[in-house]
Amino acid sequence: MDVDLASLHKILKDPTRRNIVMHLSKRGQLTYVELMNLLEITNTGKFNYHLKILGSLLAKGEDGKYRLTEKGQLASQLLQKFPEKTTEVKPLGMSDALLIGIAGFLFLAFPAALLAISGLFGVAFLITVYELLVPGAVMWWLTVRRVKSHDFYDLFKPPLVPLALVMAWVVLMWLLRISFAPIPYNGGYVQPLMIGFLALGFFPFMGVTITESLYKVSKRG
Repeated sequence: MDVDLASLHKILKDPTRRNIVMHLSKRGQLTYVELMNLLEITNTGKFNYHLKILGSLLAKGEDGKYRLTEKGQLASQLLQKFPEKTTEVKPLGMSDALLIGIAGFLFLAFPAALLAISGLFGVAFLITVYELLVPGAVMWWLTVRRVKSHDFYDLFKPPLVPLALVMAWVVLMWLLRISFAPIPYNGGYVQPLMIGFLALGFFPFMGVTITESLYKVSKRG
């Protein structure tokens, strides 16, 4: 059997996936609900993600029960012979996600406010690049340090906070009747359109994705 040990290590580096393999190794076969109960997981989306990553290590029978394939059995043997010493991984709590998200929002909002106050629209491109990369990178770094993992479900929790704050700010401007219409500037017009402000709220998600992609590329190298 052809086994890519590097790929196998990547699959089994997550404690949840290791636990799935070990439970199936001990019990032989388990249903979807039985696995979720044993692992104490309530998020079906997250659980389905782990099952998808395990891929060829698992097989699902006609009875709906999961069991280990030949490759999965080999993986369980490796886990038993070479137990991995890891720091306990816990999902990112809502309070932590809120604090990290607020930190990201501050990195996002300060340059935008500086641009609006100073009127230095000549450096708008540089500020846009900053907004796209830095807030997301900061939240990525804080999240990884907190949970000791690179789970996308955890990485994308903090960026929800800046998005919510930006949307709330846009709604407040609309309620206060602050116009989003073009305004004159230096012989031309600047258009602070509502869609532009809303797009700003999605920058942290893009920043997190870019940072995580760069991290994975560096690890492969």
